[in-house]
Amino acid sequence: THPHTQQRFPRGARAAPTLQAGRVEMRDVIVVGSANVDLVTNAPRMVNPGETLMGTRFEQLFGGKGANQAVAAALLGSSVHMVAKVGADSLGAASLTNFGTLGVSTANVTSTTEAATGVAQITVDATGQNEIIIVPGANSFLSAADVEAAAPSFAASKVLLTQLEVPLATTMAALRAGRAAGLITVFNSAPAPTEELPEELFPLCDVICPNESEAALLTGLPTESIEQCEAAAAALLCKGAKAVCLTLGSRGCMLCQAGVPMIHVQVPPHLKAAKVVDTTGAGDAFLGALAHLVASGKPLVDALQGAVHVASISVQRRGAQTSYPQAAELPKGLLAPVEAAAAASPTPPVAVAGQEGPCAVSPKRAAAIAAVDEHVKSGSVVGVGTGSTVSYMLARMAERLRSGALADVSVVPTSKKTESELSDLGIPCLPSDSNAPLNVALGGADAVDANGHVIKGGKGALLREKLVQASASRYVVVVDEEKLTERLGASYPIPVEITPIYSQRTLRRIVALPTLSGCNARLRYGLAPAGLPGCAIPGDDASLFVTDNGNLIVDLFLNAPLESVAETAAELSRTPGVLEHGLFTKCSSTSIIVGHKDGHMARF
Repeated sequence: THPHTQQRFPRGARAAPTLQAGRVEMRDVIVVGSANVDLVTNAPRMVNPGETLMGTRFEQLFGGKGANQAVAAALLGSSVHMVAKVGADSLGAASLTNFGTLGVSTANVTSTTEAATGVAQITVDATGQNEIIIVPGANSFLSAADVEAAAPSFAASKVLLTQLEVPLATTMAALRAGRAAGLITVFNSAPAPTEELPEELFPLCDVICPNESEAALLTGLPTESIEQCEAAAAALLCKGAKAVCLTLGSRGCMLCQAGVPMIHVQVPPHLKAAKVVDTTGAGDAFLGALAHLVASGKPLVDALQGAVHVASISVQRRGAQTSYPQAAELPKGLLAPVEAAAAASPTPPVAVAGQEGPCAVSPKRAAAIAAVDEHVKSGSVVGVGTGSTVSYMLARMAERLRSGALADVSVVPTSKKTESELSDLGIPCLPSDSNAPLNVALGGADAVDANGHVIKGGKGALLREKLVQASASRYVVVVDEEKLTERLGASYPIPVEITPIYSQRTLRRIVALPTLSGCNARLRYGLAPAGLPGCAIPGDDASLFVTDNGNLIVDLFLNAPLESVAETAAELSRTPGVLEHGLFTKCSSTSIIVGHKDGHMARF
């Protein structure tokens, strides 16, 4: 290597898997495409015609769209077959070594003496944007015969990735072979096609993945706005593709499928705010991650978020393959196929005795998912409570919004914590004083009696939850069987929200109420009623719990169950200083879903 150049290998090097004689190893992804060496120059800006400009850095890296996509999938954990052609030269030998180091099978990577290994001249400016000139070299000699020779590898794979850096006839042969072998066929229309693509190509694609400029070339339609991009994607569907996944750079990606609402997956805010260093190979990172996730068992709609995340990380680093993350660098659960399986199930399995591990779902979570699936419809305005049950509901709503099963859902939260969760999940949040009618309100509960009366407010949001309940056409409460009790008052204290002014006077009035005579009324310190298991009685230096409304909570510990929930509720409502109580009496608009350990759910 020239003393002023740098040759780098991607991170995450690992030993190449071996093939036993007479047997082809089962693999996840097969890539038919290019293998180049990237010659990367960094400069303050792009050069003008006829101008000589001093660069700031030069690197020699491994690239090629096919090779990049193969490496991106391998670094995430997929086993990958590569079908490619390199020159019989030092760059070709280095490319084979690079594949082997990363565990990408080179059984179908052949060499030729008729051309040198392909190269790409890449210029990267100070903002991270790039311009690329490709000399295909040996890539031009990858043929349909090479695809035919790789038939055993096709039979041992699940997902096929193709691009346009090898002859179009070769790409067409690969798509036909993939369709014949029953693979999920993915066509990346890059580099931008210089000739009209044959009509036969599109029906061979389970997924076609262009960027905005490529979509414009393929359809003749503008792609500047999201609406224009969606129209272009629809035009590609009309050509016969089953799905169009259009990458949108810093705007994420969109998925369009016939008869299904468009899904727009945006870049996570913390990644969008990060500095862009180099966009080279970001699209390939997206496709490699997409193939890995789909091959791992995730539905296409659920794979988009992980693919966007991987691509968003890659632009923060230099180079193509050297910028791709490994699985350990990604948020826990982002790549897990189990989560997608649970999300795709209207009522997932719940944990039963002796069942452990990632497939186990608690009865409360199963009931929360069922509540969303049964009661939240597209176009709904939903009120939500606070706590762990609501967290499960919000996660389910976010999954269904991402998948396209739901659309145009807005939420009215009852606490600052819930509002923060909505923001993190990207679910639209309406202000509390919105005039939009509430179609349904969802929440958990601390206790439910045999008549359907409920105690709520363990997290201190009872006033807001009561206001949301009163505004909703339907109110849905979700609990597990442990929250069921014959009568309220014995299993969980009754929370009451009171004004800070004259709080002690209010306490004395409450304990003097006829139906609550003899109860133990405690001002709440900390996040849960003092005296419950795990919640010690606070010392003199403890701070009072203050609600989001600036009020206090009194927890009423009873010696015996309530004789009449309605009568006690009425007495508390009439007491000066009491703003609201945690007794929610059953009414005709209330539905209760109870998750049981044996897997069934009761509704009343």
